[in-house]
Amino acid sequence: MKHLAVIPAREGSVGLSHKNRMFFDKGADFIDTLSWFDEVIVSTDDPKIEEMAHAREYSVHRRPEHLAGPDVSIKSVFEDLENSLEWGSGEIIWLFYLTILYHDRSHFETARKRIENSQSRSLCSFIKAQTHPYTCWRFDEATENLEQYVPNDIFRRQDMPPAWEHYHYVCCFKGDELSKLNQELINSKTIPLFLDDQTASKLVEIDTPKDLELWKQKMAKGEI
Repeated sequence: MKHLAVIPAREGSVGLSHKNRMFFDKGADFIDTLSWFDEVIVSTDDPKIEEMAHAREYSVHRRPEHLAGPDVSIKSVFEDLENSLEWGSGEIIWLFYLTILYHDRSHFETARKRIENSQSRSLCSFIKAQTHPYTCWRFDEATENLEQYVPNDIFRRQDMPPAWEHYHYVCCFKGDELSKLNQELINSKTIPLFLDDQTASKLVEIDTPKDLELWKQKMAKGEI
């Protein structure tokens, strides 16, 4: 099997200007420590990112303008890549968001072993839900009624079933599985890589100046 690392790195950013340029080298430095990648592919519409990718001898896929906006799903970006590269069952595709700065090599080695299993089709990391879905409500303005997103009458927190939320810290799938995944590259058969609380506390996805400041604070305190 071939392992392909994909870095989506569009030029525009709503929250933090040119964040992908800012974090490109840090993400690439980690990817380069994983010797089992056969190819690293950068999907971008940014000439500067393209230069940075070529400097590392990465492949560059020029992202079309209609897929370079903030309202485009990651699946759409991968579908565009798939149409150009013709992935099949022999390739394992890995997603690397540059805005997730923390990486622990052991998690990726574990994920590699799991996804290479013949029965495995996709994998994604999960952290404990920050807000349990049993406590979430919506307000219907037309009827002025409250409704639970998940109907329940549980009143003790310890009686609530475990709840997890996906986090694209580790995310991979076999090439012929893409059409079966949702817009976040997950389905009911996705293998969950459950992350412990210590790892979860180190994960900061940097989309705004506030996120960047939080990351810097954690670094200064030695928490990462």
